[in-house]
Amino acid sequence: MTVHPSRSAPRRRGRPPRIGRADIVTAAMERGLSSFSLADVADELGVTTPALYSHVEGRDHILRLAAARVMQQLGPRLDGIDDWQQWLRAWAMGIRRQLGAVGEEVLEAVRTSVDPTSLRVAEHGLDLLTAAGLAPDEAGYALWLVIRTACTGGPAGEASVTDPVRRARAVADQRSSAGLRAAIDAVSEAEPDAAFGFDLDIILAGLSHRLDRA
Repeated sequence: MTVHPSRSAPRRRGRPPRIGRADIVTAAMERGLSSFSLADVADELGVTTPALYSHVEGRDHILRLAAARVMQQLGPRLDGIDDWQQWLRAWAMGIRRQLGAVGEEVLEAVRTSVDPTSLRVAEHGLDLLTAAGLAPDEAGYALWLVIRTACTGGPAGEASVTDPVRRARAVADQRSSAGLRAAIDAVSEAEPDAAFGFDLDIILAGLSHRLDRA
């Protein structure tokens, strides 16, 4: 196993390592997008924290770059899907799997800056939706809805409703209706990804219904 020199030995004096944005993003992803700091990244790359600012603006910028990389990696797999429902489901699951732990941070970063790579990937999905019969504005709304759902669904393998259900269970009592108690029990015992799957099913069913009415 290779041990990074920054963790096993003092840094050598002299010219610092040459780094670029790609190196910074890789280091951040290796440290964990949900917990990395600029100091972590600098340590991983063997440079000082100020040296990073020659390439990135800060943590939000790194998250945007990481999201763009994820989209770039998803693109080739999604390009081979010609069914709009399969494409939306694969896109949403890919975003959540790779960015779920920092989805809300990424969503906020995307609000302020859209990366061209993400647009190119989304373009195929928009084409599929409009070819299926949605108007351009409806296709755009649908895509944004799926993005928000994927980015706020929490990390893959974790139940996004765990905390609300725990709080609901704490305040529910014998005076609560049988329906409420049954819902709390059922949701708390469901598979971790069940809520996210339900969200996607509802979105796809709603879009299908809209297309049937057109």
